[in-house]
Amino acid sequence: MLREAFEYLITPCPPLARRYGYLAEALALGARHRRQRRAWAPHVDACRRFVQEAAERAPRGGRALVAGSGLLIEVPLPLLAERFGEVVLVDMVHTHTARLQARRHPNVRLLTLDVTGALAPLDAALSDGSPLPSPSPPDLPGERFALAVSCNLLSQLPLLPLDAIDRRAPSTPEAERERFARTLAHTHRSWLARVAEQATLFTDTESLWVESGAVQERETSLWGLDLPSPDRAWDWDIAPAPEEDRRRSLRHRVGAWFNLAAPVGT
Repeated sequence: MLREAFEYLITPCPPLARRYGYLAEALALGARHRRQRRAWAPHVDACRRFVQEAAERAPRGGRALVAGSGLLIEVPLPLLAERFGEVVLVDMVHTHTARLQARRHPNVRLLTLDVTGALAPLDAALSDGSPLPSPSPPDLPGERFALAVSCNLLSQLPLLPLDAIDRRAPSTPEAERERFARTLAHTHRSWLARVAEQATLFTDTESLWVESGAVQERETSLWGLDLPSPDRAWDWDIAPAPEEDRRRSLRHRVGAWFNLAAPVGT
C-alpha cells in the first residue's frame, strides 16, 4: 500500500489521465501482479512467446509500436529493441519500472498518448452535457510501423471512460453507452491496421468466474467486435480466490492474432 501511494505521487502522468483513473489502475495492476506472480506466469510466458513470434514475422529493422505497453510485464522489450531500429512504447501512463526498462535501450522511445483520441472530447462532452463523442485515433509521426502490437488493450479501452460516464452523466441512455464502447473497440482495430504493415493484437476475449473447477458465470470482453478465430489462445488466471472473491476465481480467456491488417486466411 505504501509503495503504491509513493508511486502515485512520483509517477509523471497527464492531469486528465490521472483524473480518469489511469494512473491508479496501472499501479493496482502492478500490485496484483506482485501478489499473483505465480498464477500469472503461464499467461506472461504465453504473451512474450506470442510477441516474439509476431516480431519474427516482421522484417528486421524498421519501427515497432507497442500500444498499451503499460508495466511491460507481457512485453519482451530486449528482443524488440534488438530486432527493430526503433521501438515506440505508447500508453497513458509509463510507470517508474517501465521507464527504467526503456532507458536500457537507446532505440526505445516512450510516448504518452491516448490511442483512442476520445478522452479529451469525452471530458468536454461530460462537462457541457453534449452527446458522447466519436473516437478519433491520432496519427503518429514518422514512417509507417513495420509492426504494431496491441497488448491486452482492446477489452480495456472503454472501461474507465464508461466509469466516468456513470459518475458524471448517469442518465446517459444504455444504447448510447454501448455505442460509444463498441466504437472504441472497432476503431482500435482499424487504427492498428492504419499505422502498421502488421497489426498484431492480443486481448482477453471472455471473463469467467470459476468455483470448484466449474464455470459459474461467463461474459464476453470484445464489445461486439467480430474477429476471426485467434491464431493463439490461452487462459489467464488473473484473480485466483480470494483475490476478488472469497470462493470464486476470475479467469480470462485470451486470444491472439498475428496480423489483423491482413485478409482472413492469409
